[in-house]
Order: sequence, then structure tokens, then C-alpha cells
Amino acid sequence: MDTVEFSRTVPRELVHRSSITEVLVTGTLARDEDTLDVGVQIPRSHAFYRDSAGCGHLYDPMVLVEAARQTLIMLGHDLFGMPFGTKFILREIALHETDPAALAVSVVPTEVVLRCHILRRFRDRTGSVRGARLRYSALIGDHVAATLECSMSWVPPEQWQAMREEGRAALGLPPYPVIEAPEPPPRIRADLVDRRDAANVVLSALRVPPGAAGTGSARLVVDTRHPVLFDHYVDHVPGMLTLEAFRQLSIATAAATGALPSAAALLTRVSARFTAIGELDLPVTCESVLVQGDGTSAVLRSTMRQEGRVVAAGDVRLSRPGTGTGAQ
Repeated sequence: MDTVEFSRTVPRELVHRSSITEVLVTGTLARDEDTLDVGVQIPRSHAFYRDSAGCGHLYDPMVLVEAARQTLIMLGHDLFGMPFGTKFILREIALHETDPAALAVSVVPTEVVLRCHILRRFRDRTGSVRGARLRYSALIGDHVAATLECSMSWVPPEQWQAMREEGRAALGLPPYPVIEAPEPPPRIRADLVDRRDAANVVLSALRVPPGAAGTGSARLVVDTRHPVLFDHYVDHVPGMLTLEAFRQLSIATAAATGALPSAAALLTRVSARFTAIGELDLPVTCESVLVQGDGTSAVLRSTMRQEGRVVAAGDVRLSRPGTGTGAQ
């Protein structure tokens, strides 16, 4: 039976990465018109995705989210024929289920098969495919380590530029985005968001609004020098930075409100729906509201805003390490 390759990564250009070491995808194998297997290798050591202070014995499930995102970009080029220079817009992304037992770090790098099912092809008035929605099962051996879903659309460079200029004008900004964001605010303490390296903290200090039980807010820290979140030039707040902000703010809020006993928390579910482009040259705020918490797990609803408009919204589910699979 044919199997997907793990011997080398795909060209970095196919997944829009600058650093070869940030390429997770190793190859593809078509099963039928709507089903593909994509090979992914998770590194045992990674400056960003293996930086947990409390869950270091497990792979960070967020690395699977990044792998799914890379996969859809690659398929946009290889399967759907989008030329280089096309702009890819992440619409929605979600990690629905996680089995921590399958994500235990081994003595060798872990090979994952992302079984991708094309749920829908989005077409324009001419019938051309302009986006797709995929569902993924992340297989490690015979175990389903996680399930994910992602939708993305793509536009020609000239259309993207027109969209950007119109959006920035509505905010009173000049047409061309800044190359670097302003000096970020001081970061929250790394251990309060389950990080060891302060450079991987993406939020300012936690604020708990008076009279708003179970609510935490913080400014987004946009560090355009970050080697992973800003691996290459991006003129807006990246989707993976948004997801990480939701995760970190949910951890800090859950710990501060007693929904979890500490910031050592395992991510078992995360989702985001992107409704606007976050500009780099205006402050961005995040808020997380506790929906459910019992000391072993917590569910929080997160929102990112800029100039009063919602940039993204989603949910985060956290589990105390060692309290079960966390699957939902």
C-alpha cells in the first residue's frame, strides 16, 4: 500500500515559510479526488512549539494547527493551481479534538499523517476555485491524535492591495502598512502563560475588569522580529499569533480566576474565525471570558479587537495535565 513520504520537507515556497526549519510538511499522497494524505514531522525540540513550562512531556497541539495551515497553502498552489504571489486569507481554523496520550514525546521525531478531506471548494462567478475548506485527522500510528478544520481563500495581488488600502483608509491610516510595529508594551510574566522563554509571550500584563468575574484582557504584543510568528514579512497580525494570544490569555484568565489551579494547562481545543485584518500600527486588545471551569478543565471565549471592531473570535478549551484525554 502506498504511503506518504517523510524523507524530506516540501519546498519552503509551497508553504510560505522563509526558514527551512519551519517547514513541517514532508509530502502528499492523493487517495481520491477529495482525500489526500499529507506527511508531517514534528520536531522533538522547537523554540516555540516546545516551550511549555508545565506540559513539556507532550507535543504542543498548536504545532498540528500550523501543519494544517501549511497544508492548505501548499494545496492552494499544487492542487488548485494558484500562482506564486497569490495572497492567501485564513478565514477559519480549529483544533476540535486532542488526545494527549498520542502526543507524548518519543525518542525520535514523530511522524504524522494528516488525512485531509476537501469539504468544499469555493468558486467565483467564473467557476474558478478561490478557496477551500478542509477537515483533517492527524494520525500518529493507528491513533487519531487530533481532528482539525480549516478554510482559506486566495486573491490576486492587485485585489489584495485594493482591499488593504480600503481597509486602512477606513481606520485613518496611510495606504501602505508599516514594516515594523511600534514598541510593544511590557509582557506578562512567562510562567503565567505556561512559557519558559519570555520572547514567546505575546500579551501584556493581565487586566481583570472590576465586576467582570471570569474575564481577563490584555494588549497584544506584536514582535515582528519573532523568528516563528513572523518567519517572513507579513503586513498584518498573523493568524497563528491570534491563536497563540487566545491560548495565553485563556491560560492566564483561567488560573487567575481559579478555574484551573495553575498556568500548567494543556490545550485540547482552539478555534478562531477571522472577520477583519489586524493592522500592525494600531493597538490590538484581547479578551477572554470564562464559560466553564471546574478545576480540571476550563472553556473560555476569546475576542480580539482593534479600534472597536472585532478582528477575530473563538474558543479555547484547557485541561489540567493528567486529568484524561481532554477530547471533546
